[in-house]
Amino acid sequence: MKPLVSVLMPVYNSEKYLEEALRSLVSQDYENLEIIILDDGSDDSSFSIISRFKERDDRIIVERRENKGIGSGRNRLLALSSGYFVLFFDSDDIILSKDFISTLVSDSENYKADVVSARTVPFKRKVKKTKDKGKRIYSGREFSSLMTRPLGFFCYPHSRLIKKSLFTSFSFPENMIFEDIPVMPWVIREAERVVYDTGAIYSYRINKKGLSHSKFSPSSLFEMDAYYFNIKKAEDNKERKISINSSIFFLTKYYYYLLRVMIRGLGLREYKARYKEKAKEAWHVLFYGG
Repeated sequence: MKPLVSVLMPVYNSEKYLEEALRSLVSQDYENLEIIILDDGSDDSSFSIISRFKERDDRIIVERRENKGIGSGRNRLLALSSGYFVLFFDSDDIILSKDFISTLVSDSENYKADVVSARTVPFKRKVKKTKDKGKRIYSGREFSSLMTRPLGFFCYPHSRLIKKSLFTSFSFPENMIFEDIPVMPWVIREAERVVYDTGAIYSYRINKKGLSHSKFSPSSLFEMDAYYFNIKKAEDNKERKISINSSIFFLTKYYYYLLRVMIRGLGLREYKARYKEKAKEAWHVLFYGG
């Protein structure tokens, strides 16, 4: 029998796109599948939409609770899951191919991989066609370092079939925005082999209301806190590539946000007090290795 795959979907006020996302999930041709949905205190019609789908599909498992945030939600979804593999799926994204999950599982079997990462394609209304450029094979350490590099694979949890046991020693921070950045590179680092399949397409929506694509605000600064966490952890673990990549990312964001803070007048003195010494540390890592 094929391994059980747990699709993990956190939901919060997603009524606008949720039905389309769920349709793309329930149409998957992979049979040994459970779809676990956590409604994290939605006050729109999200739970009603989820309930309708659950009535028609017994693979769907639903839990509803008061809002506790995305980090806590991801941890709860992992706790509820029974799969050998997990696949995080955002509630405003879609999968166009019915054999998407089947393809990822086949890749894991054919290449003896602990992680299979799909190609992510952004969209607003329509998904653009892309060419299949084949498969690439990495070690977990190689792939994790690329996740922390600007214009690399990035640290998002979605679009990746991951052996659940890799999460055994990790949990998402529940008091940090950008909760995926200080976790996912270290989870993937535990993998012996990672397959990147450019022919398996995960379509993620550019949602201006989402944190990753919203306009600059003071909360955007927490992204730097997440990358600073990776700098320190990489130095402690002697992961030079991750520390360098995270330092570059941190400094890029530091000067970009410095400009935005100056333009918007959001408290330049407080910003410098919070990040100036951390920026010095990042420069030190680049030139002297921590």
